[in-house]
Amino acid sequence: MKKGMLIFLWVFLFSRLTAGERTGWGWGGVPALNFNADNGFGYGVLLNFFNYKDGGYEPYFLKINPIIFFTTGGMQDHTFFIDSPYLLGRGWRFNVRIRYKDENYYPFYGFGNDSQFDKNFIETDDDGNSLDLLHGKHYYTFQSTQLKGITNFQKALVTRENNKAKISLLMGYGFVNEKNDLNKNEGIETKVAEYLDDGRITQKEFEGHFNSYLKTGLIYDTRDNEPAPNSGTWSSILVEGYTKIVGSETQFVRLTLTDRRYFTLFKNMVYANRVLYEKITDGAPFTLYYPFGGSVNSDEGIGGYRTIRGQLKNRFIGDQKFMMNMELRYKFYEFSLLNQDFYLTVNGFYDFGRVWHDEDIEGGFKNFKDGKGLGLHVGWNENFIVFAEMAFGNEAGSQLYIDIGYIF
Repeated sequence: MKKGMLIFLWVFLFSRLTAGERTGWGWGGVPALNFNADNGFGYGVLLNFFNYKDGGYEPYFLKINPIIFFTTGGMQDHTFFIDSPYLLGRGWRFNVRIRYKDENYYPFYGFGNDSQFDKNFIETDDDGNSLDLLHGKHYYTFQSTQLKGITNFQKALVTRENNKAKISLLMGYGFVNEKNDLNKNEGIETKVAEYLDDGRITQKEFEGHFNSYLKTGLIYDTRDNEPAPNSGTWSSILVEGYTKIVGSETQFVRLTLTDRRYFTLFKNMVYANRVLYEKITDGAPFTLYYPFGGSVNSDEGIGGYRTIRGQLKNRFIGDQKFMMNMELRYKFYEFSLLNQDFYLTVNGFYDFGRVWHDEDIEGGFKNFKDGKGLGLHVGWNENFIVFAEMAFGNEAGSQLYIDIGYIF
C-alpha cells in the first residue's frame, strides 16, 4: 500500500507542475510506476501533449501520448498514441496506437481450459537455480517481441443530450508483427518446445509472422463518467478480418462481444459488471489466441490483472473465450488537499471465465477458472485513479496489483 501512495503522490506533484493551459498547446508528464505479480515492478515515463486550439473542445482537440515502460520481470512495453475527437470534424473520432512489446518470459501453459500447471516444476533455490532438473524455472515461458498498430475511425450515429456519442460506428485497420524464440532454460526443454516437437505448434507460426486486419463494429455508450461510472452501459460488437487483401500472412476472423454495466445501488455504492465473449475461426497463429479484441486496446487473455485477477497471466488460451467480472465499489471518504478533490473507494470483486479448444477433455459452460479479492482506489478530481488490489486464486495464491484506473 505504501508503494501505491508513493505513486499517487509522485503523479500528483509532477502533474501540478506540468499542467497545460486550456487553449493552444499544453503538456503533462508523470513517472509511470506500477507493480503486479505477473511482471514485477514497472517503471518509466508517461507524457501527454494536448492541443485545445482556441478553446471549446472537450476533453481536447488533439492528444499525443507517448509511454516508455520497463519492468523488473523482463518486459519492456512502449506505446505511442494519438487521439482526436474533432480532427476529422465533429461527430468523428480518430486515433492511432503503435505499441512495441518485448518479453523475455512470455507465458505458455498449453492449449485449452484443461491445460496443467505445476508450481513445483519452476521452483528455485535461494540463488535462483532450478530445483526441478526435468523442467527448469523457465519451463512455462518463451521470448516474444511484438510490434502492433491500430487505427480507428469512430462515427457517432446517435448522440446524447450532452453531445457525447451514444451509438458509434467503428472502422479501422490493425497489424501484428511478431518474432519469438525459445528460452535456454538451463538446457532443459520448455513447454512450447514440446508442442513444437509434436507438431501442435508449427515452426513457422512460432518463429514469427506478420498479420493484418480490417475491423468494424458498433459501440453503445451511456456511461455518466468514463473513468469511474456510477450508471450506464458500454457495449460493443467487433469483427476483425485478417486477410491477405491487406497483407496478412494468414486468414481468419475474430468476433468479440463486450458488455459493461454500472448500477448505483444506494449512495456511494456502485455495482459494476463486465461480460466478454470471443470466437476465433481456424487459421490463427497460436499467439493470437491470447488477447481479446478491443476497440482501442487489446487486453491480455484469460488470467492476469486486467482479466481474471488471481489467475496467472495469460493462463488459459483457446479459440473461444468467455469471462465475467463482478465488482462492488463503495466510496467511503472524500477530502480536499491543495485545492484538489480526492476520494477513497474500496472494492470487492469476483472474476471467472474459461476457454474452449480442441484439446479440452470437458467442454460446455462449466469448469470455470476464477479469482477474487479486495482493493482500494484513490481518486483525484474524478478522472485520475490509482489502485492497489489483492487477489486470490487456487493456482497462483495471493497476487498484488498496483496500477492506475479501473480495469473496466
